[in-house]
Amino acid sequence: MAGLLLGAIGFLPQFGGPGYESALAGGLVLPSVAAIATALLVATRPKLTTDNWQLIAPFNALGRGIAFGAVTALTGAAIATLHGLRTGFCDAPLGYELWATGPGPGAALGGAWGAGAGLVALRFKRLRLAAVLLALAGPLGGIAIGFWRFYSSPMVFGFDPFVGYFAGPLYDTVVDPGVRLLSYRIGSLGSVLGFAVLAWHLELDDKSRFRLVSRGRPGVVVAGALAAGLSLAVTLSGARLGHWSTTRSIEEGLGRSFTAARCEVVYSAGVPSADAQRVADECNGHLHEVEAYLGARGPEKVKVFLFASDGEKGAYMGATHTYIAKPWRGEVYVQAAGFPHPTLGHELAHVVSGSFGSGPFRVAGPVGGWIPDPGRIEGIAVAASPGEDDDFTLLEWCKALLDLNLLPEMQSVFRLGFLAKSSNTAYTVAGAFVSWLHERYGAEAVRGWYGGQRIEDVTHGKSFAALDAQFRADLAKIQLRPELLAMAKARFDRPSIFGRLCPRRVDRDLAVAEGRLGSGDIFGAREAFQSLLDLDRDNTRARLGLAQCNVRAGDLESAVKRYQALATDPRLSVLERAAALEARGDVQVMADNLAGAVEAYAGVAKMDADEDRQRTLEVKTLLAASRPGTGMRTLLIGEPRLGPSWDEAAPILGAEATRGDPLSQYLLGRNLWLHGRPEAALRYLDAALDPDPKEPRATGVKWPPMLSIVRESLRLRVVITCYDKRFDREKGREAFRRFDLDPGVPAAKKAATRRFAQRCGL
Repeated sequence: MAGLLLGAIGFLPQFGGPGYESALAGGLVLPSVAAIATALLVATRPKLTTDNWQLIAPFNALGRGIAFGAVTALTGAAIATLHGLRTGFCDAPLGYELWATGPGPGAALGGAWGAGAGLVALRFKRLRLAAVLLALAGPLGGIAIGFWRFYSSPMVFGFDPFVGYFAGPLYDTVVDPGVRLLSYRIGSLGSVLGFAVLAWHLELDDKSRFRLVSRGRPGVVVAGALAAGLSLAVTLSGARLGHWSTTRSIEEGLGRSFTAARCEVVYSAGVPSADAQRVADECNGHLHEVEAYLGARGPEKVKVFLFASDGEKGAYMGATHTYIAKPWRGEVYVQAAGFPHPTLGHELAHVVSGSFGSGPFRVAGPVGGWIPDPGRIEGIAVAASPGEDDDFTLLEWCKALLDLNLLPEMQSVFRLGFLAKSSNTAYTVAGAFVSWLHERYGAEAVRGWYGGQRIEDVTHGKSFAALDAQFRADLAKIQLRPELLAMAKARFDRPSIFGRLCPRRVDRDLAVAEGRLGSGDIFGAREAFQSLLDLDRDNTRARLGLAQCNVRAGDLESAVKRYQALATDPRLSVLERAAALEARGDVQVMADNLAGAVEAYAGVAKMDADEDRQRTLEVKTLLAASRPGTGMRTLLIGEPRLGPSWDEAAPILGAEATRGDPLSQYLLGRNLWLHGRPEAALRYLDAALDPDPKEPRATGVKWPPMLSIVRESLRLRVVITCYDKRFDREKGREAFRRFDLDPGVPAAKKAATRRFAQRCGL
């Protein structure tokens, strides 16, 4: 039965072959099977006599259970191997390691538990039923404990004696429990040895009761006690070893906190206290904004756990690269990510929506919220707190999807099928539909639907199909720039994690290869990128990486050929081709090929309508004609062996800015801000925006500079003014007014800046 079940599961995407998913499935299935089979085997032996009591003596039963569990685990690993032979092996070493430390010991423990369950069941009249229920109590009890830890603490990962390791968020593709799982299994081994010694000292009497007997081996008793002590020590040290966390252990580990109004920020020693205070202020601003949009008040107190890095967050609560909120706890978990924080508002929207969500998790979904609906959960957060770094609105992106015939049926988005779509598509479409529903039917309708009412009941009897048709009809009225269609296809026409080839290995190995390239190990990087292409021959990042290896090695001609091949590859998305074409232009600047560089940048400008990209291309077109050694060329292009360098560019830009060059002033101001020097950044941005009429401009410099530079300088002045209350608020207000009145600013970016200025008080 277990073989048939695992065999069927192996045909699901990502479950074919040894890997994290197949090991997780094995850990959920095999220990229970081993426990039930062993319990029935032990419990259904003939009535005890002096001739057969040895067959079910505790020590023998334990040995049989462990052996049966081991055989079960080997069978599961063999099935995973057969699926690997069918589909190909993504990462066999890690896969077998996870099997050997997860369902392997887990199935053996399941068999051991089943032996004990079978012996206890001998005392019940309905022997078979008792054996099965007692056998299941172990594996299901472990899952229940993991579920309780998820519910009652910040952690989203789990270590379980039967299952092994559960990583948590779906979108964290790189899974590697490392030594944490090994140390956990040392505790499992101690438990087994301790129980084996105990079983060796137990007998069953004629009424199936346990009786402790002496075997005359004190050394064995001591060994058992030491093994049990080891198991207990590992269990009690679980927080320090990374096996589990509690709110208290995380708060003690981070060590600092700051409270402002309704928001408490618990933050790491690696986060400056001023940054934590800014996050608290942002939290309060976002709360008011989200509550006004949803027409509901969130918790009186919200706790924000602010980690210094991805790695620290992953170690404490499990979501390494994924931002998380737990509405039922009134908590969000984010890592430091600059100012303004890119996702804090989104996570707080989850917390506020919990005030009208249902079920134990305070979310939307059928069966009273017990089955979460990720479409409604993420859609309401995207609608209530849209991204603030996008040139296009949610409805504009959905209009592009409609024109490309990529817009899914709305009903398919608001169910678990949400997870089968690419995250970009799922989040954007869900957010756009909720935003449209809010505009059409009001916040009360959104709250009612989220809280469990049928959508027909909150939209005056409109079915989902009718609402879908109405939504599409409204989208059809939107006029789009032609470039947006190609950008939308590149952004949304991608598979979900379940549709990708070996996503966990690919993402892990890409990080390794790009890390080697960044450290100057060209040979190692080239080897790693080529290995990736052997697995996934069309991987664009690996192909771009090989071209970059050519650049770092000084082989510019080969690099141009590689980039050109990518830029003209019809299998690539328009944004991938644009990235290759821009890189080709950069290499041609290094080679002093002005015409080739300008041609490449002009081609990219036609492919990518993003304003930030357009601004960068305008600057690069200017620098293509500049001599080597200028500040902007050093900052954005650099030389082949080392690439661009802020450290080298900064003094050059400073000298050029002193001579009155507005472009150098802007570049210096922007990069000083990115490097944590806001006060100096404001000085240079102010000089670029409001030049002193007494100071002459550098020879040949045109004023005003490009409009895109002016817009970005104004936006940055608004952001930096809000960063520190000491800065000139009136200048910030004036910058916002100028930015907001500019008809050339994209609607989405203008709306985002308005929301930010409102939160900031400008």
